[in-house]
Amino acid sequence: MSLVLEKSSRVRELLSVLEGRRRILVLSHNNPDPDSMGGAFGLRFLIEKHLKVPTTFGYRGDVFRAENLEMVRSLGIGMIHVSDLDLSRFDGLCVVDTQPGFGHTVLPEGLPVDAVIDHHVPPSNDPEIGRFRDVRTDVGATCSIVTSYLMGLGISIPPRVATALLYGIRTDTAELSRNTSVLDEGAYMRLMARADRKALARITGPSLPKNYFRAFRKALNATRIYGKVVVCSLGRTDNPEIVAELADLLLRLQSAEWVVCGGLYEGIYYISVRTNSYGRDAWSLLRDVLDGEGSFGGHGTVGGGSIPVADDSPRCLRRLERRLMKNLLEVLGESGTPAVSLA
Repeated sequence: MSLVLEKSSRVRELLSVLEGRRRILVLSHNNPDPDSMGGAFGLRFLIEKHLKVPTTFGYRGDVFRAENLEMVRSLGIGMIHVSDLDLSRFDGLCVVDTQPGFGHTVLPEGLPVDAVIDHHVPPSNDPEIGRFRDVRTDVGATCSIVTSYLMGLGISIPPRVATALLYGIRTDTAELSRNTSVLDEGAYMRLMARADRKALARITGPSLPKNYFRAFRKALNATRIYGKVVVCSLGRTDNPEIVAELADLLLRLQSAEWVVCGGLYEGIYYISVRTNSYGRDAWSLLRDVLDGEGSFGGHGTVGGGSIPVADDSPRCLRRLERRLMKNLLEVLGESGTPAVSLA
């Protein structure tokens, strides 16, 4: 049996759990990224193809990043904001690329959780909700897990679905360069043969507005280096996605081992962590830095967290950022290191 299909029995367990449902909601985390969108798109295709049950991809928050918006446009990923759904029409729920207990995931009240499919380390307060749970922390992308389901059933994957799954794997594993398993590699190669290359090119290279570059200029001016640690506190931002995007970019800075970026958007302070250090992982760093505040998740070299901010006045925001900075530098042994700007 192929290594990609080594857990193909899991998909049959999933389908048996969903058998008999009349309408299923597939839910991602807030502000969905390519892995959550690709995973939801692929799971919807699987359920509708195999069980003939109508599904809806629901989400909260928004899609901000230009590549993600182009992914939705080019591949026709139908997704509806939860606030626009009549949740009473659904009798089943699948949670993709996240888990109950994470702060960036709000479950609809009264709707039973049939399935949880994810690759992140479970939250410390994991309620273990879900009749079917497939959480594989050794896998780099949820899209790889969904791809293995389709392959396990021998279903031919249409180009649009293959492209969405492939792009999800590409982004979460940085082109198979981080947190990668045999499953990710096998799924990636299989999907490459089915993907729409022209659509993939549009997704990876969308045009960008001037405001995008202005935001990056502001962020780079705010970046400070403390030895092996790079920190960027954005304050308020119009786009929470820039927090993670900037973290990805700054990790390429020479001598950087840890990058932590943060920014406030609509009452939530978002934090992104990236590392190329092998001493500890992003999840454990967030646990120690947040020290009980907000919620967080992570996988190997990548992590993210969020803290609800009741008082978002400039004074309270500065206090929050100083507190997080103090914890971060203490945890990473750089508390006495002077700050150096990029300029």
